Amino acid sequence: MNINFNISKRTKILACVAAALAVVCAAQFLLGLRSPQKTFKLKGAPDYISVENLGNATILQKNDAGEWLCETELLDTNKVEVLLSSVNPLKTLGVTSRSASEATLERYGLDKPIVLRVRSKDKPLLSILIGKDSASGSQSYVQLEGKKEIYLTRGNLRTAWEIKVDMLKPDPKPEPAPESENSQGQEEAADSGEAGKTI
Repeated sequence: MNINFNISKRTKILACVAAALAVVCAAQFLLGLRSPQKTFKLKGAPDYISVENLGNATILQKNDAGEWLCETELLDTNKVEVLLSSVNPLKTLGVTSRSASEATLERYGLDKPIVLRVRSKDKPLLSILIGKDSASGSQSYVQLEGKKEIYLTRGNLRTAWEIKVDMLKPDPKPEPAPESENSQGQEEAADSGEAGKTI
């Protein structure tokens, strides 16, 4: 009887442990549904970028030569590509809210967002609303355009996309340093010395 009792007791303990594990797994599953981590990658090569901030729109486009332009201003392709890499891929850390209330949008800086649209040959690749950077400064709040979910993403996107065209222009080439008066005088002296020699 003692043996049967011990087996029964052990079974109850195992059943309790299994039930506890099931509860933990279910909780993790529900949390995963509530705050999924997602990665959005551009499915195509961008050739058009629109950045709207407080009513001002900046349009960047590629020409047939593969150069980025803002209207007629030639831009530094590497600088534009680095800027694009901040959202390609766009890595989210979870959903912080699904509320579209004015108070929620204001809390996350999405009442006055930066609207970023990226296209490839008139095909939309990415359309997001960028809110404020997080308190840590290394994360940001964004929404996919037309969706209510507010995501926390990696990178301080607000700071990155508050762009000025001058920041994307090629760096000016350094001008050659002018020759000093001393070096010119030494060259003239050397020339006169050569002229004074006799054979």
